[in-house]
Amino acid sequence: MRDRAFSPHYAPDVLAQARRRRLKRVLVAVLLGSIVAAYTYGALDQRVIAEDKNDLLPQWAEALVLGVSVSVASLPVGWSVLGRIVIPIPTLFLYLSVFTGKDPPLPFTAGFVLALIYTAALTALSAYLGERPDRRLFGTRPQAPP
Repeated sequence: MRDRAFSPHYAPDVLAQARRRRLKRVLVAVLLGSIVAAYTYGALDQRVIAEDKNDLLPQWAEALVLGVSVSVASLPVGWSVLGRIVIPIPTLFLYLSVFTGKDPPLPFTAGFVLALIYTAALTALSAYLGERPDRRLFGTRPQAPP
């Protein structure tokens, strides 16, 4: 455990900036997860084929699971990788059922490719947002490694 005498002391404005930065990153993650959940719920509601509506969970729960996993994957914490593990498979199956269950349905190959694109985009976006930067882009100078 670190001794209080040796812990660094930061100015209050620096601590306030760090809190605002963390809060902004958490709010972006929650907003992205909400948008993904709403978009997925709307897309799932567009399905007209009866076999595609026979799911394990209700539509709102499927959309909520995907939205929460995107939110968790976009958080700037070390355990956000758990959300990135969950994203690909449900996203692929959900959007494949959306694209092939619409009226008129897409061909299976086109629906599969589009579902893969959606899966890759959501995973890449959440991975990009979940990475913690080493330094800010503007206003700082690169420092030499110790």
